[in-house]
Amino acid sequence: MKKRFAAWMLFPVLVLQAQLVEVSSSLPADAFLLYEGIPVRLEVENRGETPLVLGGEEADGDVHLRVRDVRNRVIPRTEQPLLAEPWVIGPGETDAREFDLVQLFHIREPESFRCIPSVVIGEDALNGKPMLFEVRKGTEYDRVKSRKEDRVFSMIGLNRKGRDEVLLRVSNYEETMQLATYFLEKHLRLYPPHLTMNKKGYVATLHYKNPYRVVLCRFNPDGTPINRTFYQATPGVPVRLLETEGEGFVVQGATRVQSSDDAGGGEE
Repeated sequence: MKKRFAAWMLFPVLVLQAQLVEVSSSLPADAFLLYEGIPVRLEVENRGETPLVLGGEEADGDVHLRVRDVRNRVIPRTEQPLLAEPWVIGPGETDAREFDLVQLFHIREPESFRCIPSVVIGEDALNGKPMLFEVRKGTEYDRVKSRKEDRVFSMIGLNRKGRDEVLLRVSNYEETMQLATYFLEKHLRLYPPHLTMNKKGYVATLHYKNPYRVVLCRFNPDGTPINRTFYQATPGVPVRLLETEGEGFVVQGATRVQSSDDAGGGEE
């Protein structure tokens, strides 16, 4: 009887706390390559005077994510938890977390989907904006395989946000496990991209970002990125990608330029 009374006393407090919480959500794009990360950003504003704890045994509430396909079928969850540890938002503060839908749900086919995130406090579900997105297969330009390193590198084109992009997917040799997807750069489809692996197992990609700019991206044999380098091209002058000793590659027919983007090809 005492436990029931305590729960009854707690419920109005939870309702009041829910009224002091604002939830918003967003996606960086409306189209993603199959197996590419799909990072949902969930932002929670705590307007109350006490900390808001989400997740865990002593939490005020919890985070929920729901994903359905275009036929309204529920996409099942993986075993990965939404929150590895409680998410604490201080009084008067706003905090944000990203949740990768590819890691959290069995999204394994090209399809259109809808995601609805929410924060549940007591019996109140505070929903973020429903987000529609499409998962596409993309256009494969080339691939190289390394049985020794148990890796397959696939160079894939994707059109989103009104522009062409090129990405590199890394999987195991049997292609039963997708290990990473890297955004290489914008892509000028007038010129075909290049993908090559040297004798040491290092991988390089080369493509045109625009008629005057060529992008070289290099990767270790295990698929981890080394760097991204930009070159100045001259229209009408052919550009070639040549191998050198060790991990090196040479871009022939273009001049290297300094750029703030000269960095590792980060995972999206």
